[in-house]
Amino acid sequence: MRQDVPMPLHDDELLIETETVAALIHEQFPRWRDQPVRRIAVAGTVNAIFRIGDGAAARFPLVAADPEETTATLAAESAAMHELAAHATVPTPLPLAIGAPGRGYPLPWSVQTWIPGEVASPDAAAHSPVFARDLAALVSALRSADTRGRVFSG
Repeated sequence: MRQDVPMPLHDDELLIETETVAALIHEQFPRWRDQPVRRIAVAGTVNAIFRIGDGAAARFPLVAADPEETTATLAAESAAMHELAAHATVPTPLPLAIGAPGRGYPLPWSVQTWIPGEVASPDAAAHSPVFARDLAALVSALRSADTRGRVFSG
């Protein structure tokens, strides 16, 4: 296994190397072909995240799935990202593109803007009044957003 590919956490996990990501970006999105690509270590187990230069990030689903279902999921996520951004009081990532399966990777994948900052963790934000105010404003704004009759559970 390549050094930049973490140990699999799922039985059906897809392994993807930085070189594969760079090649897919180069082939499918020429506007980013000269940007450096690097894997980002994340705590999540559903997507592998790769920075594209300073302004974008590519997300590659790690669990094998039907490509058509994955395309539908990515399209729904894109719509949700626009909706969240319209109501959020803080910057949120915006969708930039949906990549197609290609050499070395069997599923569609997505590219969104990169928001610089720190991951909000209990240790990092526990004593921050600014973070508390920002979070309260965000929750208030999201609670006032029209759900158009949708109900969320869980």
